[in-house]
Amino acid sequence: MVPRILLSLVALLFAPAAAAQCLGDGVQLFPTPGAIVPINSRFLLEGVGTAREPVIGLVGKKLRLVTEGHEAEVKVLKGWESSLGRATVVLKVSAPLEPDKRYTLKLDEMLPGVALLNGRGALLPEWRTGKGADTQPPRWQKRPAVSEGFLRSTPQGTARFVRLNLSLREESPSYLVVKLEPRRAGPSVQQYVVPIVNNTAFIGHEACSGTFALEDGRSYRARIEAFDAAGHHAPAVPPVDFEAPADYSAQQ
Repeated sequence: MVPRILLSLVALLFAPAAAAQCLGDGVQLFPTPGAIVPINSRFLLEGVGTAREPVIGLVGKKLRLVTEGHEAEVKVLKGWESSLGRATVVLKVSAPLEPDKRYTLKLDEMLPGVALLNGRGALLPEWRTGKGADTQPPRWQKRPAVSEGFLRSTPQGTARFVRLNLSLREESPSYLVVKLEPRRAGPSVQQYVVPIVNNTAFIGHEACSGTFALEDGRSYRARIEAFDAAGHHAPAVPPVDFEAPADYSAQQ
């Protein structure tokens, strides 16, 4: 168990700015647009705020990934829904992409005018393919563990996160699927997807939306699975227990 004092931080100076600020309405993609992906990559599409329901509505439909001289069909599969205004679907490409090409996802054909929240200023998401397929599953070098947490009040509301530190032996972008349950009777079980960035992943919520609802000081158990962009699964690891960040200053 991580000590309570560590997870009771009212502010964490070096927390990502996005963790405390509202993302707004729109979509995010994994791998991050601009990344190099294997030719057998899958993609995750997340709807935030008002884009949540339109993204859910894509399940069973088809999108297109296009490059010069090649087009790939992309089927939208059911993914995960958070209780805090977000939903993620899986984009499964029908056949391997061509190597060393820049592909554009024609998202505007199904979601016209939707804002791309992590597109680095681009109107449509693009990726460059590598030289081949990813055939190896990820391997743990450092199992996930909660290192710290923070709680921050903003004009829009409260942001509350815990940081997971971990390390995978993996060449492709990777993500976690986390099943979160209270250790005592309380809220229902939550399950959602969390990207890994620089050997770090965050569980929690910003002021306006989030991946997981965390209650002040409640104890949780996180069952964690890791996947690479090609859909390969890392070996199972023991669950991670932690207490959600809380402000105990009034009790001192």
